[in-house]
Amino acid sequence: MPKTSKQAAKTVNINSASQSELASLQMVGATRARDLVSYRQKNGPFENWNGLKKVPGFSSQLIQDLKSSGATLGGKEEEGEEEW
Repeated sequence: MPKTSKQAAKTVNINSASQSELASLQMVGATRARDLVSYRQKNGPFENWNGLKKVPGFSSQLIQDLKSSGATLGGKEEEGEEEW
């Protein structure tokens, strides 16, 4: 049975993934991964998806793409979506 792209994608927890794990996501890349980890180290884990907008280069569309790819916030996925 062939795998769909969602099944084949590796689940990445945005709040705990290393810089290299984040950079492996096609839509993130090395620069955004570095910025995300730096922000997370200074400010703690993201409470909701909207918090990612505070990181340079993370637009609403990119955040939606991350969610669609199967990325998680470690159980906080339902929060912060009403402002889309």
